[in-house]
Amino acid sequence: MYKGIKLTVAASAAVLALAGCGSSAASGEEAAGSGKAPAGLVNDGQATLCIDPEYPPLEYYKDGSGGDIIGFDADAGRALAEHWGVEVKFEVTAFDGLMPGLQSRRCDMILGGLYMSEERLQVADAAPIMNAGPAILASPAKAEGFKTPTDLCGLNVAAQAASSNAARIKALAEECSAAGKEAPKLTEYPKTAETVLAVLNGKADALIETNVAASYMETQNAGKLQVAPGVFETDTQFGVFTRKGDDLSPAVAEAFKALQADGTLKTIAEKYNLDPEILEVN
Repeated sequence: MYKGIKLTVAASAAVLALAGCGSSAASGEEAAGSGKAPAGLVNDGQATLCIDPEYPPLEYYKDGSGGDIIGFDADAGRALAEHWGVEVKFEVTAFDGLMPGLQSRRCDMILGGLYMSEERLQVADAAPIMNAGPAILASPAKAEGFKTPTDLCGLNVAAQAASSNAARIKALAEECSAAGKEAPKLTEYPKTAETVLAVLNGKADALIETNVAASYMETQNAGKLQVAPGVFETDTQFGVFTRKGDDLSPAVAEAFKALQADGTLKTIAEKYNLDPEILEVN
């Protein structure tokens, strides 16, 4: 869920054209500012979010495997729906199906811990939500040894499949080679929980995850996992994604600005032990 660079860019021009129908951009902005639902929602009277509830503290099942979906993104989606005066619906989707789900109009937006990568912005619009960057998690003894990204060279590293984190490890191969070291041995897992188990079970020396999720993982595995601080820069942003050129895009962006301005997002961040300073809505 930094979630990945790997995309299914199979949406046809016809699908993207469908995404453009609806109200004008001006009317979308006006609707968002007035607290009324914009035109162009997949289902009238409902804000539908594609979400993969496997990424705490941003989105996850309250009881671990079912029931209510909670987390910063989930609650922000509820707040957005309330702002517009509509119901909210979560379209549960596997991570690698989030972007295809958006483009095929299964949902109005993706609010699910996705980095605003150049690759994604080629096929979708996005409004920034918070600052993010990759982090390394390992056993406390090993975490102390990570000072630079190339300290991962030659090690077994776990990451979520189709994620930008996994792509970051793959990109390290060239840097490792230049330093006369072996490339990291990357194993990709469908779920972030599986990357944690890989480290705990000794199958991986470390895992790479977003700073937001990594802090939560450390809290949940006190004494077993530790974040190696300062290895990677906070160099990107999580965003809420809408279809490319869709009239809904400015309405979503304006609504989140309103939720930031009135303190709603700050309250939600604090609820999930996130530093409100990482919020970046503009």
